[in-house]
Amino acid sequence: MPTTTADPTPPTSFYWYDLETTGTHPPSDRIMQFAGQRTDAELRPLEDPYQTHVGLGADVLPSPDACLVTGITPAQAAAAPHEWHALDRIERELLRPGTCVVGYNNLRFDDEFLRHGFYRNLMDPYAWAWRDGNSRWDMIDLARAAQALRPQGVTWPRRDGALSFKLADLAADNDIDHDPHIAPGDVDATIEFARLLKNAQPRLWKYAFAHRGRDQAQRLLTPLGRKVCAHVSASYASERHCAAPVVAVARHPDIATRLIVADLSRDVAAIIEEDAATLRERLFAPADERAGERPPLKTLTLNRCPFVAPIASVRPADAARLGWNLSVVERRRRALAATSNLAEKIADVYRQDGTRAAPADAELALYSGFFDDADRVQAERVRQALATQSEWPPFAPKDERLRTLGARLKARLRPDELDADEREAWQGHVRRCLRDGFGERPSLAEFRADIEALRRSEQSEQARKVLRALADYAARIEAAAAP
Repeated sequence: MPTTTADPTPPTSFYWYDLETTGTHPPSDRIMQFAGQRTDAELRPLEDPYQTHVGLGADVLPSPDACLVTGITPAQAAAAPHEWHALDRIERELLRPGTCVVGYNNLRFDDEFLRHGFYRNLMDPYAWAWRDGNSRWDMIDLARAAQALRPQGVTWPRRDGALSFKLADLAADNDIDHDPHIAPGDVDATIEFARLLKNAQPRLWKYAFAHRGRDQAQRLLTPLGRKVCAHVSASYASERHCAAPVVAVARHPDIATRLIVADLSRDVAAIIEEDAATLRERLFAPADERAGERPPLKTLTLNRCPFVAPIASVRPADAARLGWNLSVVERRRRALAATSNLAEKIADVYRQDGTRAAPADAELALYSGFFDDADRVQAERVRQALATQSEWPPFAPKDERLRTLGARLKARLRPDELDADEREAWQGHVRRCLRDGFGERPSLAEFRADIEALRRSEQSEQARKVLRALADYAARIEAAAAP
């Protein structure tokens, strides 16, 4: 890898973590188990690991499939801390100055659950990732980069003929002990795999860590049209080693943290010749309705620690293994650079029309805008009251989302303090969730139907035990919600 300068804010420690959840939809699903381990920069443990189950509210039904994968049921979480108390403890870990929060596929999954959980509980959704020199990172794209560019020293698993970057497969093929789908087991395996990768490819590790920030990635890719880089992402198929030579061709017109890149391992004629409307249709139409091959354009999110490296870091032997003809790559870059008004056209392709429907409920609306300072002060008063077990303070924020979140938080944590109107509103919310579902959570009827379908197909005693526990939970939660 190329020589790099030291990261401007090296971490005091890494905090490795993993979650098990009720489903896969961060706005509406919930954390059921958390595990974390703090290490120093050499990946040596600094203190005992932390783990906890997380209690579920009366309005939450988990996915039975998720419970079968993890073996965790709502009854196990019943004696666990309420979500607010668990997240308060977790946030204090993550907010220690100089912490780099890291996991395996955490940027696209676990981090999103944390953000939505903090938001739902009137905590800052973002501060843990940037305050006091803090940052975040993810091992999965580093694993993909190592396999593509520096594969020596690690056994790269294949399953059904295709490369696999599942943690369980990497652990199995590299003799790493792993108890999968249990948060502490995933944390331990992630740290062991990180040690293996760091020892096998120390220069790659150092480079990727130093360039995990959005400013470093942006410097590598800009000015537009000038710099060819190797980009590693799950967006590129595993048979392509999840990697492509790219050049930035436009800034996203609506989202400042995104660039649009062209994949130079593919023919770029369509990008040059077609107008914005045609490109948009071919990019975003369903595959079975698309006319021809999808144009080789991709959004690159700068604040998700993308792995980007100068094309000079790709050795000739690796370029041949990846199927990259670097002279053709450069010729395509020059053709794009010579195309007049290309950045403006590509920006038009990605420009949003502003007609997206607002989320149906405040709990689903994290990304509908930031709260102003006055509302954040009010939310902090609630947090302090909960932390000190003081009386619930007056809470009248301007943002309607906060009013809804605050009312539900009070109902979950201080049900004895609800007045008649507040109690009626909360009970109505619970009944609607059980009747109709919420976000991507199942309704009670769907929950029971899923349990019955799984009962007919699952044979193991452990699976049957989990399904019996879920059926019992359905009966209890229905009885509790009855008028």
